[in-house]
Amino acid sequence: MLRVEKVYLSREIEEHPYARKILERLGLAPEIVEGAPPLPLASWPEVISWGKRVLFLTRYKGRFFRPCPGTRAYLCCGYRIFHIGQGCPLDCTYCILQAYFNQPWLTFFVNVLEEGLSELEAALGEHTFLRVGTGEFTDSFAIEEITRLNPQLVAFFASQDRGVLELKTKTTQIDHLQGLSHHRRTILAWSLNAPSISQNEEKGAPSVEARIQAAKKATSWGYPVAFHFDPLIRFPGWEEEYAGVIELLFREIPAENICWISLGSLRFMPELKEIAGRRFPQTKIFSDEFVTGLDGKRRYFRPLRVELYRHLYRLIRDFSPGVCVYLCMESPEVWQESFGFSPLERGGLPKMLDEAAQRVCGF
Repeated sequence: MLRVEKVYLSREIEEHPYARKILERLGLAPEIVEGAPPLPLASWPEVISWGKRVLFLTRYKGRFFRPCPGTRAYLCCGYRIFHIGQGCPLDCTYCILQAYFNQPWLTFFVNVLEEGLSELEAALGEHTFLRVGTGEFTDSFAIEEITRLNPQLVAFFASQDRGVLELKTKTTQIDHLQGLSHHRRTILAWSLNAPSISQNEEKGAPSVEARIQAAKKATSWGYPVAFHFDPLIRFPGWEEEYAGVIELLFREIPAENICWISLGSLRFMPELKEIAGRRFPQTKIFSDEFVTGLDGKRRYFRPLRVELYRHLYRLIRDFSPGVCVYLCMESPEVWQESFGFSPLERGGLPKMLDEAAQRVCGF
């Protein structure tokens, strides 16, 4: 999955111990830069492809801990981001990062342990309970084979009684988390999709079956798990394919060890369609009935979204009446039409997810 061909290193962290360890694992000599790496003279779609093979090690000067960038128009889950870096070596057709950042390379912040963890510890001390994740602007395991960050985050959260860490991924590279003392404070989460979507639109990612087997392995090590069907995508036969994935999921994973399952439909900034169309001319996922949502993103016409959500929700409920299922970035009206209730009736979506985490993680 990870194929780094070029490394840039900020001069200010040239002798940083963590940076030196990463470079040792890579076996590549870095090019030292004063600011950002130089961009090649090419079209933006070509630059994006180039960036997936380029790593930039630098020091982050902003806030590591921040709220998820939700939209007031839709119900947000209240998730908090621990910002370890950005970019992903996987190459999913629908990935929003293609249009979201103007820096296409893989970035990792080497000051995350000494500065990021102290900031995170202070935030945990100020709140009753927090759900924290690293997978908002990158895959939580995207470059884990060279950073080996996650065992240190697992150890940090193992001693916490005010929060949980969710590590989201499409990968299966979790073996180095076996045997760690995690105290069920780290949730390992997988993005899932229909097999044909995985095969055709998630370049470089393991199969859906392999991801579920990785989740089964994590469960055997005592980790709680979670799953994200996002983005759900319509195509001929989507009903049967998603049903097969959900059946496999509950056949392999005990429902009582699942913190939550999220559902979200395909949505994208208008400029993403043009970028992805040039990079993946064979894709058809943007050829459907879309409208502009309240957040400015294109999304399926509302009845089509409701049809997707209702179908998967009923399938999940056939296997587990109790597992927490939620919609990502949808209105109370869509919740009502799809699930028959709104989180506002239950104290709000953040409260629903906090209670699910506390129940499954053993608080």
